[in-house]
Amino acid sequence: MYRVGGLLVLSVGVLSGCTTSEILVAHAIDLAHAPETVAEEELLDVGIVVFDPGVPDGEIDREVLEELRDEGVFVHIRRAESVYMAVQLRDTMQRSGHWGTVWVTPEESLAADVSVSAAIMQSDGDIVRVDVTAVDATGRTWIDEPYELEAPAGVYNHQRYPNLDPYQDLFNSIANDLAAARAQLPATQARQIRTVAALRYAGALSPAAFEGYVAASRSGTYESVRLPAADDPMFGRTQRVRQREQLLLETLNPHYEHFTSEMAQSYDSWRAYAREESVAIRELRRSARWRKALGIAATVASVASMMRGGADYNSFSSRAVRDSMMFLGTGMLEMSAVHTQGRRLHAAALEELSASFDDEAEPLVVEIAGAQHRLTGTAEVQYAEWRELLRQLFMDETGLAGDVEVYPEADVQLQRPTEQDPQPEYIPTIDAHR
Repeated sequence: MYRVGGLLVLSVGVLSGCTTSEILVAHAIDLAHAPETVAEEELLDVGIVVFDPGVPDGEIDREVLEELRDEGVFVHIRRAESVYMAVQLRDTMQRSGHWGTVWVTPEESLAADVSVSAAIMQSDGDIVRVDVTAVDATGRTWIDEPYELEAPAGVYNHQRYPNLDPYQDLFNSIANDLAAARAQLPATQARQIRTVAALRYAGALSPAAFEGYVAASRSGTYESVRLPAADDPMFGRTQRVRQREQLLLETLNPHYEHFTSEMAQSYDSWRAYAREESVAIRELRRSARWRKALGIAATVASVASMMRGGADYNSFSSRAVRDSMMFLGTGMLEMSAVHTQGRRLHAAALEELSASFDDEAEPLVVEIAGAQHRLTGTAEVQYAEWRELLRQLFMDETGLAGDVEVYPEADVQLQRPTEQDPQPEYIPTIDAHR
């Protein structure tokens, strides 16, 4: 009996024992800025692929949704975060001054010299963890590692930090590591990366014409073997195609920016709420586990006492102890079930907040040599359609020498003249040349 009592006292002591906590400082990592202006020929363009949200694409079965929800993963929010985090990293890298143009891209492309990709492993407002990989056009890996941030409550104080994202330290860490990797490259290596990117793009468009210009090693790296003539017309055409792809990226990025801006207020509120919920859920889980273990221990002890019997088995004190342990055990198990249900209610509340996010892109109109092509669907679908259109134009050898214009479909309606007031048609253009 005393051993059981000691077990109960020990369990309660562990359950209510002291805990230690680490003091977290909000926004403790500064962004490393370029110490001086980088020469134009040494600037590298960066494509940040929309983050992998870590959830399945398309429609998801109900059972899978339930499993993800039980793990604290909300599909709509993760898909929105995949765009939001990519845009925040892009803005952070642009502010650093280390790079040429930085785009958010629907997929990896040789239109950029360096490609950055990331997968969201956890994001609940309290802890965010992403696995990041950066590879340049020569196949050299710059970084390939996880980044984790535990966000203190202070990062959600927008009055004190009005212009800083709550996850800004995470983006600063990634940008600083990329800048450090860039700083280790000599100027000749930076120029080599630009050259290999251009040659690999040309080879992808016309393998026969540019065979032997770039050599690939068994380790997956690339190096330029020879260069085309300065006035090579075929190479010039491939680079115009590359510029057109960069043009579409320039046009798609405002879509990503608009989406991020639209979701920012709701997302900030969700993260602040989610942080509280995540902390509460972890406490509930911990409490539920201890209560369940304590309840089982008390119940088992009571049953064991009844089975053991003995001379004092039917004494008043023995019956009272047995009944108390049984009552305590069943009460703990019931309380554990209540806490588990509370966790589910918290998770359901978070799921409701995720329903309003959407990633459909505004239709784009591409005008080439007077012919208009309409691109619809998500940004990923439009990008794939545009790249296929560029390949077809390259093969047909038409439509690449003149101007190519890309603009939102809504601009056509805004600028189109009416019959009552005819005016010269005005089409907004984007400079395709850097």
